[in-house]
Amino acid sequence: MRLIYTYIAKRLVLSTTLVLSVFVGLFLFFDLVTTLGHTQHGALYRVFVILALGLPAKISMLFPMSALVGSTLGLSSLAMDGELTALRAAGVSVRRIAYAALRAALVLGLLTAILGDFVGPKAASLARREQAQQVGIGAAENAQGLWLKEGRSFVNIGEVLPDLTILRVTIYDFDHGQLARELFAESGHYRHGRWQLHNVSETLFQHPRLIVKTSAHGYWQGIAPTLLSVFAVNPHALSLLNLFRYIRHLHRNHQETAHYELVFWYKVMAPFTTAAMVLLAVPFVFRHSRQGGLGFRLFLAVVLGLIFYVFNRGFGDLTLLYHWSPLLGACVPTASLMGIGLGLLARVG
Repeated sequence: MRLIYTYIAKRLVLSTTLVLSVFVGLFLFFDLVTTLGHTQHGALYRVFVILALGLPAKISMLFPMSALVGSTLGLSSLAMDGELTALRAAGVSVRRIAYAALRAALVLGLLTAILGDFVGPKAASLARREQAQQVGIGAAENAQGLWLKEGRSFVNIGEVLPDLTILRVTIYDFDHGQLARELFAESGHYRHGRWQLHNVSETLFQHPRLIVKTSAHGYWQGIAPTLLSVFAVNPHALSLLNLFRYIRHLHRNHQETAHYELVFWYKVMAPFTTAAMVLLAVPFVFRHSRQGGLGFRLFLAVVLGLIFYVFNRGFGDLTLLYHWSPLLGACVPTASLMGIGLGLLARVG
């Protein structure tokens, strides 16, 4: 039995990997076409770098649907070769075939989770830096936050919140290579074409003396928020643990967290979503084995995957709109799909 499990798993891993590669390639092509229209001359290499750095996020997003289509492709190829019929004749039940398919999905799911949680965040950080350079901003990120260069000034922003509020802003102004002014503000909001800073401390370096000024408010004619939005935290680019910590951080700063909580639960439910997709593929192949060829089954699998994707995202947006629990928004679509898959599997088995 182990040999049969291994054989089925290898076929499904190969077919799912193939489908995932096709989907990722298509999405990268669409992104490339969209990006080229806004690319400056001579910056084409940077576009390809940004697209390459976005691969982990693309793979994580497309994997559940790829698992459905890939499992359908792998099982359909076994059916067309008569191997599924031989397995059933040898006493291998549909449930055991489904178990073998779930094992294959588990292996790929673990690899995808590792890619999304460890490689993805670092790639997203590098992509943001490349995007900033593409629009003409000299920028770097480290443990102290975001560093920007604007003219003869260097700006350190501790954090860019979802509503584009900036925290822990420090501006260093230089004059002929010498530090002339240092300005620190606890936070800032963009209003009426400029940044309004709060709790400002300003130090003027007029050698040989220092002049320190403090005020409740100040202003900075700095970088537009549309450019800073590149550095706002993207919840999809965070690991599960960091996303959990960031949600708690937003609570402490009185920020809206529902969207971030929804993404958190999407990430938690991702393995179950993949399992539900694969579970649906097994009875789907057996029930439609005589209703068309491989192309027909793949077409139906893609349609079902798209329907689930629209329902999953649409229901999540509905929970945000009506202020329902984000956990409900992430669980209901997957639970519904799992129930449908188990029901069909029971009827086939």
